[in-house]
This record gives sequence, structure tokens and C-alpha cells, in this order.
Amino acid sequence: MSARLLIAEDEPMIGRILTEKLTREGHIVTRVATIAGLAAALAACDVALVDATLDGDGIDAMRELAAAGVQPGMGWFAMLESRAAADGGRAVDAGAAGVILKPFKPTAVAAQVSTLLAVVVR
Repeated sequence: MSARLLIAEDEPMIGRILTEKLTREGHIVTRVATIAGLAAALAACDVALVDATLDGDGIDAMRELAAAGVQPGMGWFAMLESRAAADGGRAVDAGAAGVILKPFKPTAVAAQVSTLLAVVVR
């Protein structure tokens, strides 16, 4: 299933890798690198991949945006540095469908997105 994905990531290489993989999977991908960009693009996407350390706290930003009624159509994932894995619980509490630990394999990220889409579409 094709979806509109938003990648909120301030590391250009990570953003490019995810964009290339997820585009090859048939998705329409938009990239932003700031919380302001995230806020502007979030409502127009189905699934968001949000770096926890954009130009502020990505998890807190997602919590605040959800409280304001701005959310992706199907869900979002928090992308965390492995050393910050404890933030996974905080991300789930903020509404994340799951956590992606860096470093990651692009195929594993694509599989997580596909799983979310399959569950939500049922």
C-alpha cells in the first residue's frame, strides 16, 4: 500500500537514505529538518518518522501537536539514538506507534511502516 510519509530528520544522510528506500517502496515522501517544518507538514501525511532530537524535542513537539489536533492520518514513529532508548516509553506515551533505534536498517524501517499501514487499513 502506498502512503504519504513525512520524515522529520535533521541529519541529511539519514533523511536521504530513508527517502530513497521508502520511495522505492512506492510511498510519497516529504522531508523536513525542523519542528516548524514538522508542524507545517504533519497533517498532510499518513505516517511520520520523527527524530527525537530535531532542533528541539521531537517527542514533546508531537505531544503538543496532537493536543492541538494536528496528527498524521495513520500514526508516527519516534527515531531515537540507541543510547536514548529509554525515551521509547516517553514516545509511546506521546502517541507513537513504535520506536526506531539508530542505527537502523532501511529495510527494517520500511517493514515497520508497512506493518502500521496494514494494521490501520484493516
